[in-house]
Amino acid sequence: MATVEPGMGADSRTLTPPPSRGSQMSMGMLSMIFFIGSEIMLFGSLFAGYFFVRFNVADEWPPRNAAGEPFELPILLTGLNTAILVASSFTVHWGEHRLRHYNDRKGLERALWVTLLLGGTFLIIQINEYVHLGFTPQDQAFGSAFYTLTGFHGLHVFVGFTLLSLCLIRVKRAHDFSAGWFTPLGAAVLYWHFVDVVWILLFVLVYLI
Repeated sequence: MATVEPGMGADSRTLTPPPSRGSQMSMGMLSMIFFIGSEIMLFGSLFAGYFFVRFNVADEWPPRNAAGEPFELPILLTGLNTAILVASSFTVHWGEHRLRHYNDRKGLERALWVTLLLGGTFLIIQINEYVHLGFTPQDQAFGSAFYTLTGFHGLHVFVGFTLLSLCLIRVKRAHDFSAGWFTPLGAAVLYWHFVDVVWILLFVLVYLI
């Protein structure tokens, strides 16, 4: 007569639970971390190219326009824009904190609205700056380097804006995310923080130095 060892049989399935949603969360966050790592290398190469052109190629930085005056960057306005983007990091962090520690989905929704408003304002001011700068990407190496760096960053801000918008839609319409599961939101917030840090470096290295 066959015997059944302890722990075997139908009830043994309970000893090895199926993969939980939490394990999928960690994989999603890990994927975002690897992606941000590749983005760091991208911006590192862009900054390296910028400084190579500035200190090894260009004779004068910034160069002079047709009227003989040097190109000027709107430092004060961009400083204000930087403060707006930094503030958006605090608002989205507050929303994530409310969800993770208090399961406050309504607080998260408000924080996402404010963050998107600040992020949209940043993009509008950046576009307005392009319109009134007085030089184009075709204006020597200075114009090409400036527009490449700020343009790539603006594209990343738009990507982060889109990710947070999708999170807001999920919160508002699907009542998604909770204190126990928020990986897509956490990944989007991490990406937004990364974009903000890059802009702070860009503002200091391109506009101030």
